[in-house]
Amino acid sequence: MFVAGIGFRLTKYFSGKNVWDNLKGTIYSTVISSGPWLISVLSVFFVGLYAQHGLNRHDLYVFKCIISYTFAASLLLFGAFEMPLTRYLADKLYMADISTFRGVFINIVTIAVITSGTLGYFFYAFFDWGIILRMICVGLLAAILIVWSSMIFLSASKNYVKIVISFLIGGASSFVFSIVLGKQFALIGYIGGYALGQILTAILLAQNVFSEYSDFEYFSLEYLTYFSKYKKLIFVGMFYYLGIWVDKFIFWYSEVGDHVEGLFYTNQYYDTAMFLSYLTIVPSFAVFMVQVETDFYIKYTYFYRAIEDKYNLKFLENGIEEITISLKKTIVNLIKIQTFVSVICWYFSQEIVELLYLPSLMEPVFKYGVIGAFLQILFLISNIVLLYFEERKPVLINYLIFLISNLVLSGITVEMGVRYHGLGYVVSSLLTLISSFYFLNETLKNIDYKTFMSQKMTSENFITN
Repeated sequence: MFVAGIGFRLTKYFSGKNVWDNLKGTIYSTVISSGPWLISVLSVFFVGLYAQHGLNRHDLYVFKCIISYTFAASLLLFGAFEMPLTRYLADKLYMADISTFRGVFINIVTIAVITSGTLGYFFYAFFDWGIILRMICVGLLAAILIVWSSMIFLSASKNYVKIVISFLIGGASSFVFSIVLGKQFALIGYIGGYALGQILTAILLAQNVFSEYSDFEYFSLEYLTYFSKYKKLIFVGMFYYLGIWVDKFIFWYSEVGDHVEGLFYTNQYYDTAMFLSYLTIVPSFAVFMVQVETDFYIKYTYFYRAIEDKYNLKFLENGIEEITISLKKTIVNLIKIQTFVSVICWYFSQEIVELLYLPSLMEPVFKYGVIGAFLQILFLISNIVLLYFEERKPVLINYLIFLISNLVLSGITVEMGVRYHGLGYVVSSLLTLISSFYFLNETLKNIDYKTFMSQKMTSENFITN
């Protein structure tokens, strides 16, 4: 949800017929849009695959739980401030004022570290662990929060090579450090090595933020006003990430889940199958970056600039038509690409599961996950577009539908047997997509009305002779 603005910078790679430029643009858009979770998921998968030979079953489950719970906690915390902070940075970029960015970033990093320490202290008090393992887990949470936060600030960065290198170095380091340290220190080595790689990623990204924004105001707290000014955005992020994780929570803490240790519960079949299904939507993220954030954004800004310059009604109506055509084209292309990818993965699900040496029990869950992820990427993009048009209430409603329906339907299907595990997520995503398409269609039909009626009545709104 924090990729807005990057795609506009990528236009130059796709503006010509140079194959190499197109390839670079595709790689950059894929890594920047999906890099944080894609590389993290892949590194976790390969580390976990290797750790199977070095850890007993219990320690392996503890390792996977630490990673899963850390990512869940980081996203739930991140969701509370992601959208207001993104809005603040977007407004500042629009005004060409980046003087506060460094100071704000330092504030966010400080909050991330304090929050991680506090949350980790109370959560891991329920575990009979040594201080070293607890500190590693807290450091991992802080590092991942800093990674998420850095990506907001780097959304306008031109240093694509540095961003790509940061994620690749961090992901590779997590894998290498885990293997090397895991051989010597077992569980602490594996999780410590993975944490070191993520900390390195956070450091590299933070360095990019500092180099990108040279102006520095130490104690700018202006961004805090956006949390009161845009309260709905706080819940938009929270509801979305809660919706993503609520079905996992249900499968962890239900009868089909396994108690690992302390507060750790898991369901390896459901978790692994769902995380793999999320990888199938990477192509859609790349297409979204290039098409929505370039073609759509150009027409979007052109339309609102025309309003500011007081162009005539006919000109504005043409602008609305161009915006609508651009969005329809983008959504159709997304559906075509994602349908192809999803159908291939669904049809060859058995082969994919066997190739990765996973239990056959995961196959039906993976199939449901592929369909659900397809629907999720469509409603996610629809809601991002709605936010462009300041439609915060509809987005809040959509994500609340996603959260509640996923909670209820997953609770029902978890009792229906393994054949139906994941069906709740699919139906929930479908309901959210229907609601999102409805609000998006209503918004596009009434862009002119909503745009003008949402403005405050001042003398500047009128043309004077």
